[in-house]
Amino acid sequence: MKESFGALSITTIFVALIIIFSGYLCISVNQTKAYNVKNELVNIIQRHNGVDSSTIDEIAGHLSDVNYRSVGRCDESEDGIGYTISGGRNQTKANYCIKCVNINVNLNDPYKQFPNASYYKVKVFFSLDLPIVNDIFNFNLSGTTKTLYYPVNGGSCSV
Repeated sequence: MKESFGALSITTIFVALIIIFSGYLCISVNQTKAYNVKNELVNIIQRHNGVDSSTIDEIAGHLSDVNYRSVGRCDESEDGIGYTISGGRNQTKANYCIKCVNINVNLNDPYKQFPNASYYKVKVFFSLDLPIVNDIFNFNLSGTTKTLYYPVNGGSCSV
């Protein structure tokens, strides 16, 4: 009887370690994918010199190509506008968030000496997604573009 309890406890410890290792592996794979998606979104926005409909279309194409499906919540005042893979707007189940920040908004510039400049904040999501339990934890990654002078939308930050 003593040996059966010993074998059971060793088996339980072994299974727990396998579950912990598998969870760590899932998180690291999802985090790597999310970092790559965030970096590509920043590159696409910089390549288009801002966000317009063609930028959203290219982002949607890229997210479909890499099979990115993580969702999260975007707070409009902090994170900007949430978008889905199809290019639609959705703040509660968004695949990514983009916020435009105008740099020269509060400058008193009657002679228009300063150029229109803005940068974009990008937020993507990843989660620990187990088959039976579904999403256990949701995480997000944020990044910013470089300063874009004379962005495609004229510096109005309306997408």
